[in-house]
Amino acid sequence: MTVHKSQGSEFDRVLVVTPNEPSPVLSRELIYTALTRAKAEASFYGVPKVFAAAVERRLRRSSGLRDRLWVEPKAGGNR
Repeated sequence: MTVHKSQGSEFDRVLVVTPNEPSPVLSRELIYTALTRAKAEASFYGVPKVFAAAVERRLRRSSGLRDRLWVEPKAGGNR
């Protein structure tokens, strides 16, 4: 099962398997989601440098919602 399909689920044991090379898809958030699916035990199978690169990579999402919500009031006007 993929990490994305596992969201919202819990399992007694989880095994996270990664590719042999770093990938832009692997991020700190994806590793966190995968490991927190485990109730009792989580294991990682892969190259340590790939795991380290994933933990160092943070996703930067930009939907524009923040900018739409935090509109600065115009001088002399109401929000």
